[in-house]
Amino acid sequence: MNEEQKRKLEAASRIGKGMWFKDKTTGKRSCLGTIEDEVYIFVGDYKHLIQRIHFNPGSSWDGSESGYRTGYYTLDKTGKRVKWGQYTQFLTEKEYRKLLVKAKEKGWLI
Repeated sequence: MNEEQKRKLEAASRIGKGMWFKDKTTGKRSCLGTIEDEVYIFVGDYKHLIQRIHFNPGSSWDGSESGYRTGYYTLDKTGKRVKWGQYTQFLTEKEYRKLLVKAKEKGWLI
């Protein structure tokens, strides 16, 4: 990965944007809340992250005000476009601890 590609991945973020959910049964999409912050680490050409989401009123199924989503950004096969992925994320124990330490430093975890 060259410096330009790394800058693209570093800049990839959805902070301040809605977090949308698609109901598998109905196909209906709804905004559960807003992504208010994120922590991330780079592993190879992947930007692994945890997003902190502030739920819209009534959107949380257990009454929580915030939720968390893990995922990653990576480059497409041409190396030109940044793509979002949230499935089959894989990190070693040491890498995941680094990510959790960043979340704890922001006061997300007790």
